[in-house]
Amino acid sequence: MAKPPTLLVLSVIAPLIALVGISRVTGQTQGENAERQATANSSSLEQRIAQEIALIRDGERRGLEPLKMGRLWAYLASDYQDGMDFAKSEVAYDHALRLMEPLPKAQKDYASVLSNLGSLYLMSGKFDESERCRKQALAVREAIGNKLEIARGKVLLAEVYLAWHKYKTAHQEALEGYTEMVALKDPNMSEVIYALVTLIDAECFHGECAAGLEHAREALSLARSTFAADSREVGQAHLALGFAECKTGMKDGPDEEMRAGIEIMKARKSLRHPYARSALEQYRRYLVSVHRKQEAREIAEELDRFERTQPQACSSCTVSVSGLQEK
Repeated sequence: MAKPPTLLVLSVIAPLIALVGISRVTGQTQGENAERQATANSSSLEQRIAQEIALIRDGERRGLEPLKMGRLWAYLASDYQDGMDFAKSEVAYDHALRLMEPLPKAQKDYASVLSNLGSLYLMSGKFDESERCRKQALAVREAIGNKLEIARGKVLLAEVYLAWHKYKTAHQEALEGYTEMVALKDPNMSEVIYALVTLIDAECFHGECAAGLEHAREALSLARSTFAADSREVGQAHLALGFAECKTGMKDGPDEEMRAGIEIMKARKSLRHPYARSALEQYRRYLVSVHRKQEAREIAEELDRFERTQPQACSSCTVSVSGLQEK
């Protein structure tokens, strides 16, 4: 998804999905921010993970309060997730959730961690578990009563249904969430573009790609007027427009838009992150549809070479390049 007043998890792909790359932390003290910034400045994901483990051990020795310990475990979980170590990520998320769940002041963070655990299950193809986590996160947000967070939570739930190929439900949740975000004048343009891209995917897979094409043009215009030309948001919007143009049968345009989006996504993160791979897979399918089989084969081979070196993830789901985790 990035990422609002939710749990900030700085990652190797910080701008995305920002998903997430993860979500934002609420209520951090200056000391916590300093600790986290020192970790974020590490030169590698492995170093950052080692520092996070050291912070957790130190926190346990010092008797750090549960909310701060929960945030440390959530940071670690997100970095394990970025490193495609799903088993360790799940364990770390579970630690964070156990610490946060009973704390009234931790409910915003608790909802964010639940949603990010949902992204882990989504990447693994465990759609029922992903749906459970994001529904529970949405219920927590509804109990808190923050209308904007509720609207954003509906978009995150729509992402699950997209991957699960439940396009009617995905469209319903995405449209409702996006409409509410607009009505509430969501000030976070990254979130608005994320919602638009999710809605575009849902519309095109639900047989309403004419509306999706209009929303895609709106998304690109909004992204260009708000963010740098090489930003994640502009990359997402290029890909969404190319996808919508392809699905509506346009011959000129999809290739240029998709290439522009892919170049941005590849420049901002390596193939080890699912967003970049999803963008390439989307482009590969386009190439197949226009009978450019050799180019499509080359991309497939590139993806296959990479996948053979990585942990098993979902091979059949449709993953939105807009973001899996909260930004």
